[in-house]
Amino acid sequence: MNIEERNERGGAFGSFRAALHLGMGAVYLVVGFLVIYIKYFGTMELPTGMAYTLGSLMLLYGVFRIWRGIVAVKENRMRK
Repeated sequence: MNIEERNERGGAFGSFRAALHLGMGAVYLVVGFLVIYIKYFGTMELPTGMAYTLGSLMLLYGVFRIWRGIVAVKENRMRK
């Protein structure tokens, strides 16, 4: 059974994936904010451009993961 078949069936696997997307999105958001915050106060050894780029990419990816989690939750509710 492949991933698409598991998603179509819904159930625990779909709920787990949705929760995983939401949780990991939150982790990426927190780490992205921390990278930017710590660099802003000068306590990080990364070059400024690299720190802001890394932090921004992590923030964007966190928002994307949360969006995917919300879409997955809505799909799981519609199947039930």
